[in-house]
Amino acid sequence: MPAHYGNNGQLSRDERVQLYGIDCEDQVTWHDWTPGVESVNDLVLQNVALVTQKVKFKLPPTKEFDMPYPEPFKLAPGMRKSIPISFRPSKYEPHVDQVQIITKGGSFYVTVKATVKDIALFVPPFIDFGLCPTAEKSETHIDVYNTGTLKASVRWHARPPFTVRCPSESIEVGQMLRCVVEFEPQTASVFDALVVCEARDSSGSGSSAPDDDTMLSAVEPSQTKSYYVKSTGVGKMPHLCVPGVSHPEVHFGQVFPGNRTPKTLEILNTTPVRATFRVRALHDHGEVMPLPPVPFSVSPETGVVEPNSKFTLTFYFQSHTVKEHACQRFQITTPGGVPLVVKCSAFSRPMEVRLSTRSINFGEIPAGKTYSRTLQIHNDSDRPAPYHFINADWKTGVFCFERPQGVVPANSFMVVTVFFGPLAPINYCKQVSCVVKGALAPLTLHLIGSAHTEKARPARLDQRHIDLFRDMQLHGVREHPPPPDSQPKRDMADEDDLPEPEHTKHAPAQACSATQTFLEMMLPADSRQRDITLSMSDLDFGSCSTLTLSEKQVVTITNRTSQKVMVTWMLPGETRMSCVPDERSLLSVYPTSCDIAPRGSHDFQVSFRPRSECSYEGQILEAVVYQKINRTFRLVDLQRFTPPWMVAIKGIGHTMGVTRNDPRLDIAESHVRFRACHPGERTYQIAMLTNPGDTTISYRILPPIDASSGEVAAGLSGLPEEVPFRAWPVQGVIPPHQFHLVALEFAPTRAHNENAFVANFQIVVDYNDGQPKTLRVSGRAWEPKVTFCRGQSMVTFPPTCSGIASSMECMIRNVSEVPITYECKIPTRFRSLFWFASSIGQLGPSESSSIVAHFCPNSEQVFSAPLYCVARCVEDPDNTVEGPLKALMPATAHAASATPTYVLQFVGHGKGPAISLEPDSLDLGAVRACDEVTNQVIILNSSNLTVHYTVSFEFVPSNDHCSEFSPAVGMQALQLGCSDGQVAGRCTESLDIIFRPPRRGLYQYRIIVTPKGDHGPSGRSIFLMFKADVQYPFIQIADLRTEAATLQPQSMMWTQFQVDGINTLYRGEVSEIERRLQAAIGIDEKKELVAQLNSFQLLFGTSAAGSTPTVVYLTLSNPSHLRITFSFQTPKDLNLENAPYWCDEKALVDDREAHFSWVEEHNIYDIQPRSGEILPGDFLHVKMTYHHHSIGTHILPVVFNVHRGRSVLMYLKAHSVAPNVGCLSVRSSVVSLQPVPLHVERGTTQPVELTNSGCIAAPWRIDMQSIFAFNMDNYDFEVLSVTPVEGVLQPQSSTFLHFTFTPLEAKSYSCPVRIEMLKDGRAAEELLFELRADGYDPEQERPATELLFPANLPIQTYAPVPGCGAALSIEILDFDCCPVRAMASRMLVLVNYTSEFVLSYKWEPRELFRAGQLQIEPSSGELSPESHCIIVFRVCCDEPVDLSGEIACFLEWTHISAYGQSSDMREDKPGTSVEYLAFHSDHIHEPMRTGKSFVAGEQKHISVANRLTVSRFRNLMSTAAGQKFLNENLHRTALLASHIPTMTAPRMGQGAAMLGSSGLLSPGGKDGTARALLQPPTPPTSNPLYVRIRAVVADWEVPAERRDEFLVLSSRRGTSEVEKEDGDYSELLQTRRALRGSGGIGGGSTGGSAGFAADGPPATGGGGAESGGALGPDLVVGVLEHMLREVIAEDSFGMILDNMLLEEVPYFVQYEDSARPGDQTKPVHQLVKDAMDLIARDCQGGCGGASEAQPPQTTEASAAGAGGTSAAAAEATWSSPLLLDFAPPLAASDASPLGLRGGAAGSGAGPRISAPATAAKGGGSGGGGSGWSPTSVGGASVEMGGAADESPQRYWEDTLQQYGEIDLETFRRDAGEVMEDMLLEMVDDVIAGRLNWMRPMPRPRARR
Repeated sequence: MPAHYGNNGQLSRDERVQLYGIDCEDQVTWHDWTPGVESVNDLVLQNVALVTQKVKFKLPPTKEFDMPYPEPFKLAPGMRKSIPISFRPSKYEPHVDQVQIITKGGSFYVTVKATVKDIALFVPPFIDFGLCPTAEKSETHIDVYNTGTLKASVRWHARPPFTVRCPSESIEVGQMLRCVVEFEPQTASVFDALVVCEARDSSGSGSSAPDDDTMLSAVEPSQTKSYYVKSTGVGKMPHLCVPGVSHPEVHFGQVFPGNRTPKTLEILNTTPVRATFRVRALHDHGEVMPLPPVPFSVSPETGVVEPNSKFTLTFYFQSHTVKEHACQRFQITTPGGVPLVVKCSAFSRPMEVRLSTRSINFGEIPAGKTYSRTLQIHNDSDRPAPYHFINADWKTGVFCFERPQGVVPANSFMVVTVFFGPLAPINYCKQVSCVVKGALAPLTLHLIGSAHTEKARPARLDQRHIDLFRDMQLHGVREHPPPPDSQPKRDMADEDDLPEPEHTKHAPAQACSATQTFLEMMLPADSRQRDITLSMSDLDFGSCSTLTLSEKQVVTITNRTSQKVMVTWMLPGETRMSCVPDERSLLSVYPTSCDIAPRGSHDFQVSFRPRSECSYEGQILEAVVYQKINRTFRLVDLQRFTPPWMVAIKGIGHTMGVTRNDPRLDIAESHVRFRACHPGERTYQIAMLTNPGDTTISYRILPPIDASSGEVAAGLSGLPEEVPFRAWPVQGVIPPHQFHLVALEFAPTRAHNENAFVANFQIVVDYNDGQPKTLRVSGRAWEPKVTFCRGQSMVTFPPTCSGIASSMECMIRNVSEVPITYECKIPTRFRSLFWFASSIGQLGPSESSSIVAHFCPNSEQVFSAPLYCVARCVEDPDNTVEGPLKALMPATAHAASATPTYVLQFVGHGKGPAISLEPDSLDLGAVRACDEVTNQVIILNSSNLTVHYTVSFEFVPSNDHCSEFSPAVGMQALQLGCSDGQVAGRCTESLDIIFRPPRRGLYQYRIIVTPKGDHGPSGRSIFLMFKADVQYPFIQIADLRTEAATLQPQSMMWTQFQVDGINTLYRGEVSEIERRLQAAIGIDEKKELVAQLNSFQLLFGTSAAGSTPTVVYLTLSNPSHLRITFSFQTPKDLNLENAPYWCDEKALVDDREAHFSWVEEHNIYDIQPRSGEILPGDFLHVKMTYHHHSIGTHILPVVFNVHRGRSVLMYLKAHSVAPNVGCLSVRSSVVSLQPVPLHVERGTTQPVELTNSGCIAAPWRIDMQSIFAFNMDNYDFEVLSVTPVEGVLQPQSSTFLHFTFTPLEAKSYSCPVRIEMLKDGRAAEELLFELRADGYDPEQERPATELLFPANLPIQTYAPVPGCGAALSIEILDFDCCPVRAMASRMLVLVNYTSEFVLSYKWEPRELFRAGQLQIEPSSGELSPESHCIIVFRVCCDEPVDLSGEIACFLEWTHISAYGQSSDMREDKPGTSVEYLAFHSDHIHEPMRTGKSFVAGEQKHISVANRLTVSRFRNLMSTAAGQKFLNENLHRTALLASHIPTMTAPRMGQGAAMLGSSGLLSPGGKDGTARALLQPPTPPTSNPLYVRIRAVVADWEVPAERRDEFLVLSSRRGTSEVEKEDGDYSELLQTRRALRGSGGIGGGSTGGSAGFAADGPPATGGGGAESGGALGPDLVVGVLEHMLREVIAEDSFGMILDNMLLEEVPYFVQYEDSARPGDQTKPVHQLVKDAMDLIARDCQGGCGGASEAQPPQTTEASAAGAGGTSAAAAEATWSSPLLLDFAPPLAASDASPLGLRGGAAGSGAGPRISAPATAAKGGGSGGGGSGWSPTSVGGASVEMGGAADESPQRYWEDTLQQYGEIDLETFRRDAGEVMEDMLLEMVDDVIAGRLNWMRPMPRPRARR
């Protein structure tokens, strides 16, 4: 066991025993000792182990403690040894030391110490109260220990909020005293304080000093010590609240009277301190406490809510006051927190008790028997309902009840039996009132019966007679008028005799109010409102005897009607049947019956005789009063039948003598509180008197006694006021264990407001007048009384913006306990500034509400207005009284006459507003139609004032989209979160904008926020532009590409797939059918909706069975700004995937669906992907594949859905033919030719494409019979002709038939064309189509025809198609309209964008043009990876042509690793071999494979000396000049050479020796992976590319003003001549790169390129060349301006031009002057010579006989000639700012063939050459010869001599003398070609990135 060290590391006693077996004291202490005196204590060691131990010890280190010499000793088990320790102190102070005891098991220490007599307390140094509630005491305990040697008296010192309570003033030595520290903060702050505990010596007080006082004084012990306790605490205010509610209310709802309903309220302490609370009813702030008994109570009323905890309070409501709106406020207070006010409200709901019927009619019955009927009393309440038929006695009367009183259980009913026992043959009618405790009004029951005998029979009395009579009286008519024939004379003296109008025969029963029912029941018997009155109804006979009758009392019955009545008293056995056997009446009347005349009366004597001794008895005696004419039915008019009346007297008496017992009456509520009312109203309560004893008791209620005790205001009259309380009935007899209900009435006539009416009813029980029971009643009568804003006299509005309405809630409180209506009024002159949103309202009793007052200033100033209020009581419908009883209601002042009362003063201050919107505009961008988009706009109020605003919006139609939807649709799409609101000062408000567009379009709104009040001027409006582009998710087919065995151009597939129609449909609106389809679930519903979709047919074309699949790539683009998803659904997707076996629908499927299923099951069509998603602006390729598995036509319907967009039904259709047949087709069964005008010599030739889709060649021919017949029908004129008429069309290829249409008339022509496909020379199959064309008058409008190419066909590839490696920059070349023989050129760029494959291409015109009309340069070639090539198309037709068609570019791909591995290598010819100056040591020296020679099949060897090798490339890159050269001259195709190891691969036959450097394995090796490593990747698709050509060549199509824009060849140069010279010019054109910048030819080339522009045809001297077209100078300048300006802008341009002209022919061939790889290599000087010879021959051929050069003229002659031809020189037609001027050519002359003259000096545009004078002799007969001569460059005359030998002029003269004059026609054509070549080079530089075409053009500067 490890040792446990206590204080200072010393072991405890038990631990020492367990570890070492030695037991001893923990310490040896000296208490009473004296300095200088030795004292000895013993340290006793005991061996408690079981073995003998050897022990030794060490002396204490200090000198005050001494021990014997520490010799070891042994201790036997159980033995002890005492070691003396001597203590010799020198000072009186504490001493502490240790003695070490050493054993075999270890050592331990024993403390030795000496204590002094001193005061020493241990007090905790720190107390932290933490968080404590303010204004409450928080306590904590601290324990004070007396650790000294003297008894100490304690005294605490503390400052608030800390206090200390100490239970004792002193602490004994070694004792503990528990003190209480209290902390009571008054504020929420942090409190730190020092609490001081002062200790004094209290041991020697009152006794003599000890003997050693001298010694103690010498050492001066401390007599007073202070101990400090640092105390800290934080005061925090507790806060109680109800979670989630700012104004807590407890609604009890509707509670039945007497029920005690609990409601709980959970309060939360949100603070970290406890909250001690107390709940009390609120008495201040004008609160009116409810009268006792108080309806509300709460439990518990006090308690503590722990920090951050909840506490549940239970509120109770119990009220016996019917229809009471109770409202009371309770305040939950904490000592230091904010009180919490809880409002309790409830409504005392009347008991819901009803009778099963309102009348019981026994009908016409014989007298002398007792009859019974049952009645059900239903209690629909949740508590028992005591009832009492208050005017019926128990088992007495002609109508008696089995149970006249009782209790109906809750939510149940009770059956009561009614007995009827008549003896007199008369009508009986009794109105019984059933009083229910807690009910709003008594329940009225009519008991009706008509008894008859054999001698007398009255008329039958029904309930309708009673209702009719009652309704008549309610309308103010007291009785029925007499019959007209026997109407008695009216007694004018009778004031009750009033005129009686006619009434409805069958009056409905009119419901009476509660007050009227109570008044009718409690109406005194002697009231003049009754028709029959009694002088008294309550008779008290007092003490009586059973032996004799009592004293008689007289009761007078008065007839107040105009008819004679008969009175019959209902005495048992005499006039009625006995209710019980041997029934004897307690009351006797004399006489029992009599007649009473109209307006008369009669006295009856009534006496009382009890039945038993020592009892209290009473009885109700009834009398039936009926009009005498009602005794027999013969005298009764049923329309004027007056029901009988039944009056009753109640008599009581006793036989107790003078004996009086203690009262035994229980009152259910000894204190009855009436519902508050206003003066003139009546309220009623029911009191319950119960007899708990076993004997009958009697009671008598005395008149009420006022108990207000001076609560009425002192200003009232001193006369005693009538107490407004009444009870009924006032006497009665209650059987044992039964009860009676007594109706109490409160009818105040004046208001006492909060001062209640209080009265006591004394109830005398059993005639014991000395001990009456007291029933205390109280009630308040209120006049309307309200308070505003808690009684403030002035209410100030916050500063408000001018024109803006600010609002403020004004608290209005109904101080009274009655419901009121109020109306607030402001004087008219202030209503534009101050007003109420609702100035009228209604408040319940003690209810408060807030009404909103508005203030809208119209200027910046202070405004003030008074407020008046009119309060009126709410009329209670249950207090309405009609008929005669209305006279009992006191007259009250009408509510409309209430006078307005001044309440308070409104004060407001006007300011100016400042609001803004963030953001100020809102653009939602793209929104999907029918989606709901919610956004928010922040309204910022930057001022300190509250701004009210209104929000509206208006739809702004867009000009571009105004026709898509109406403005009404736009208005319905936008919804604002609010139409008005307010923004507090320096605050913001959010305005929700909900946008739900029903359809697409551009929605634009102007949202207007206007600071505005309900009155006054409006503020400045703020506008927010709201915009949304609503779209449907839709797609567009942006591109379409085809891979098929048959040539199917893009335009054909675009039409066959109906792309334009599909795109148009998807740009339309989504239909309801499409929405239903995408939401449909059922199979049948889907099929039904699919059949209603828009359908399109997608034709894949025709191919032979077994051919490669036809693949169509559809590029689906998403042009919208919405993310779209799409899917393709086949018939299988619309059906069940796994249909059950019992569902066999094969017999129900038609042939079409069976075909669709077969096509889908055999995977004839494949669509990938079937579904996908396209982001906005993105695209996706959909691959549709048709497999030629079987022969026939295959159709598959496919539904293409754009989710939440449109759907379309696509029928995929394709045809496969047998592989051994051909198949001819044209694009359409009706082919339309373009219209041709009349009056043309030859119409246009138009091609029609003929395709063979089969796998074998198809011989064909045209049946010319139809064309011949057609021409014969048109006046035997060749309107239509065709070439060729027969041929053989290769498999899966196409050709063009050229139809020439020359109309004779302006009409539409139609000609059937029949093409026969031949087999063995005979027609095996025929193709029929119709050819249509229009001829039109050129003066009229040209007929519109459909073009072959769709207008929406893309002009280039939209996106790279998967598997395709090449593309064209543009796929349509439109040559527009050109004249005949015009040279027109178009270009495009062919791009190889693969990185590993070499592209070999070849263009195939497919006979679209006739021979020689189209030139493609280059027509074939190769492209290295990631390179491009410019392809030029030139059209020159010598006949009218109007064509549209495709030209195919066939592709072939070779992987870069297999490039050059040709098996049949062509050997070099010995004659063309070059000398090898070096050879390749690493690989085979192979010929260059590039350029035209490769396409032509000519493999020419190129010497290394003329190649750009790797070493030369590196050397060139090492210098700046070399880099410039490579940048300008190096093309990517130049790298495609066999000497670059990365571009070529060694031939397979060289063996492993060639694989050393490449690391590739030989295919013949042992490793099986070698062949896989050498396997090249899959090449791109070889499907051809197509270029659409559109050209119209016809003179009539080109206006005369546009003919100058074309280069038109002369008619004298036929096509054959052009073709003959093409070969000569091709070699020259190939050397243009070599000619650039060398010698005079270089200058001539530059001049020719720029001089290609001409204003018009050149003038001819004799029979010159035929004038054609010419290129204008604007075209040339516009094309070359940018490039030439950069060159001319250089300062050294002039010097370079001079040096270029003076430079001699170089003798050394540099690298950049070598021929292109694969071309013929010649020295430059030889090429220059060949070019000049060619030009000379051209000039000689054009000049006729002027082939010989003429000798030059002298300077003078030339000058004279120049003067004679100045006029001609001024009209030079060839001019350019950058070239020498040329004049019209001259004929050769013997005398002066050439002349020189001065040029225009200072022209600023370089040297100019003027035309010389025309020679007078020679050359003129040549007809067409023309000449030219240059002038000096500087503008001065140049002499022919030695001075001009080194000038540029000499070179011009030498050239003219050597080669003769230049043919301008040839020059014009050549200059155009040069310009075209320069343009192509510049375009190539731009495409390759070598020319920054974005750089601005520099301004040309004059040459220095």
